[in-house]
Amino acid sequence: MTTRTVTKHDFLTALGCKTRAWYGMRESGGTPTPADLLRMQEGQDVHRRAQSLHPNGVFAGSIEKTKRVILNRAVQTIFEAAFTVDGYTARADWIRRVKGGWVIGEIKSSLFDENGPKDEHLEDLAYTVMVARRAGLPVKGCELVLMNRDWRIGMPDPDLFVVTDHTDEVTPISDEFNRLWDQIAPLLLRRSKPSPHWCWECRDCEFFADRCVGVGISDPIFQLPYLREKKFTELTATGVTRISAIPSDFKLSDSQRTAAAAIRTKSPQIKAAEIQAALDSLEWPIGYLDFETLMTAVPLYSDVAPHEQLVTQYSLHVETAPGGELSHREYLADHTRDCREELVTELIRDTAECRTIVVYSSFEKTMIRGLAKLLPTYASELAGLEAKLFDLEPVVRKGLVHPDFGGRSSIKVVLPVLAPDLSYDDLDIGDGGAAVAAFAKLASGKVTEEEVRAVRGALLEYCQLDTLAMVRVLGAMNALSDPPAPA
Repeated sequence: MTTRTVTKHDFLTALGCKTRAWYGMRESGGTPTPADLLRMQEGQDVHRRAQSLHPNGVFAGSIEKTKRVILNRAVQTIFEAAFTVDGYTARADWIRRVKGGWVIGEIKSSLFDENGPKDEHLEDLAYTVMVARRAGLPVKGCELVLMNRDWRIGMPDPDLFVVTDHTDEVTPISDEFNRLWDQIAPLLLRRSKPSPHWCWECRDCEFFADRCVGVGISDPIFQLPYLREKKFTELTATGVTRISAIPSDFKLSDSQRTAAAAIRTKSPQIKAAEIQAALDSLEWPIGYLDFETLMTAVPLYSDVAPHEQLVTQYSLHVETAPGGELSHREYLADHTRDCREELVTELIRDTAECRTIVVYSSFEKTMIRGLAKLLPTYASELAGLEAKLFDLEPVVRKGLVHPDFGGRSSIKVVLPVLAPDLSYDDLDIGDGGAAVAAFAKLASGKVTEEEVRAVRGALLEYCQLDTLAMVRVLGAMNALSDPPAPA
């Protein structure tokens, strides 16, 4: 039987909620999504490339081999050095020998930022430093290995990375973690779970609703839009965890108060005049536009930066008049090359007749601006396209607060309520993360011709449903703005 130990993920999770960490240690985690698999593959690729910084390094991968290789003075760098002590385990991406000890390196697939690293990266390093020191490794420093945004295909792998020292920032964090050494592992390793309690981490906890403090609560205060930790703390300090229990004199924003009313009464709160005022600006023919993109840590095309987001696909439904004829146009890039200029020319042509172009969120506007910067020849036409954009999400968010929305307004939440006959459930690709992963797989070239046809067909079907969903949501909002007169 494998002995259970506390990992870095377990420890850092426990800093926020020990109950969540306890459950997490005992769960398989479920089947990874296509987006999860892409991130894992990217992480492995980045780690492999980063090892080129120390071409003579030796791979350990186990506690026993780590101990043996550390004793070999000829070895200067050890990859995947593993440590365990007192129920804790850690694995350093590398340790490199320096005078009097070792420097621990943490490889991340994030971009280097001149403003400094993310707190979570420093905490990752701090945990590894803590365990390595407890295991007897004389740690003299630590460093982050991040990605260089100026790298392009054709440049050597070592140039993909920026290595920075963070010993001064990590040491006090590691010391703080070390003071919890005798508390966290014994608590997480015992058979009985820690006593659960409401905390800020509950808001996105996978165990909250079905096996922890959220069991049986249909209206947790997390469904309040724009809830901040300060207000959450104020409510829970007085024992309030349900929207239905919020005192009438408790200070809420207008949007929170409206959402609370919808959830309490189990009836939608409709602001018909506000919806109508927003929709009055629409001019037909209307286009309904949705983009899909590709973004990978290591670029797949020439002259593309790490983590640069490329528009690869669009769907456009065109409605000639309210409730009128509906036509559809689409574009899906050739996955073997960067097709952004071709996409732009097709997009400009396909949207030319549209007086208004409906989108859902500010994403398309951001992408259009990025394309204009990349392709200045088309900047004027793209500026004209941007000027036609109409974001439907704020209309839904402000004009219709439905108890089944749960305080959210994304198209995936709104569609089942306003157009229950449309669903993403039966699609082979059913969300944006899966779409990115699917196109990345095509671009990698590791697919058969049959797979190419199937994936491209699934991508087109998914993107088309996104714009058809907007057609239906706008139609539903239009109906709400002009309710029938009473008989």
